[in-house]
Amino acid sequence: MTAGISEVVFGTLADGRVIKQYRLRNKAGAEATFTNLGAAWIGFTWADDEPSLVLGCDTLAALIAQRAYLGCTLGRFANRIGQGRFALSGGNVQLDINLPPHHIHGGEQGFSEQLWDSQISLTDATLPTLTFSHHSAHGSAGYPGNVDVQVRITLTEDNRVCFQYSAQTDRPTILNLSNHAYFNLNGRLAGSLAAHEFQIHAPQFLESDAQALPTGEIVDVADTVLDLQQWRAIQADLTPLLDARLRRAGGYDHCFCFADDQQLKPLAAARSSQTGRTLTCSSTLPGLQFYSGNFLGGTAFDQDRHYQPHGAFCFEPGYWPDAPNHAHFPDCSFDQHQDYYAIIEYAFT
Repeated sequence: MTAGISEVVFGTLADGRVIKQYRLRNKAGAEATFTNLGAAWIGFTWADDEPSLVLGCDTLAALIAQRAYLGCTLGRFANRIGQGRFALSGGNVQLDINLPPHHIHGGEQGFSEQLWDSQISLTDATLPTLTFSHHSAHGSAGYPGNVDVQVRITLTEDNRVCFQYSAQTDRPTILNLSNHAYFNLNGRLAGSLAAHEFQIHAPQFLESDAQALPTGEIVDVADTVLDLQQWRAIQADLTPLLDARLRRAGGYDHCFCFADDQQLKPLAAARSSQTGRTLTCSSTLPGLQFYSGNFLGGTAFDQDRHYQPHGAFCFEPGYWPDAPNHAHFPDCSFDQHQDYYAIIEYAFT
């Protein structure tokens, strides 16, 4: 089998704009599927007869209607900003409020809602590459600065899906880009995280309040339900939700803390005893939001069928939530003299 990349029309919006799908294939037969709506990752298979391990939508109507951010590129700021407000360069910035009273994932018209420009290539006949790009105008969702964003995606021969994020701006602003892919190593329709175990290489996490905003306190994972430094199943933690931290969030939806050293390092892994599959997430970013699909239930993937609550998980590397409002959190501000750059990798074995 040869490596390759293909582009097909998935459908057309009411205003005539075309939604496309892109399929990257390596020599081993693995395929990763994306769409230009939200620069989203919506499928990964080992081979043609295997189920997808990444959740997506089978119909255009479902893709447009879903509000779970399935596979989307998140921005300008992934995660929450309290009251949608922060100070920057001596002034106050007010963003759109789309999770009242807060701002989440870039607002109602964030990057997940945009139709991205795209370019496909095959490097050295072995490395299928897809590049998404988007111009975000000054004032979009309230964010300052014109920002040009590029997401370069490759599928390697050893089944790594690699995201390289870069962005440039013309004035001080904040940026926090991430990927919101949902995974189930037993197949996207498995419906639960049974037989899954997780490991997150973080000794600390951010304490959060009842609205999932950081309190500012950085807490040791030891002796808490968030201690995933050793392999551990979480299905029993989710049904029922006995732990107060999990109950507040509806499950796992917490930011784990890593060094802000811009070095590519393993952050987390998941494995299934049912299928023997393992997923490892690495990044240069200083945080990892681990999400157990708490509000995934009811998300349609075709005309008649829906995903289940806690039916998948997300590993979302990024800056820490509400970072602009906490001086001791890693700095996510950038300007015309400092470009944004980050790497996120997902390795299947």
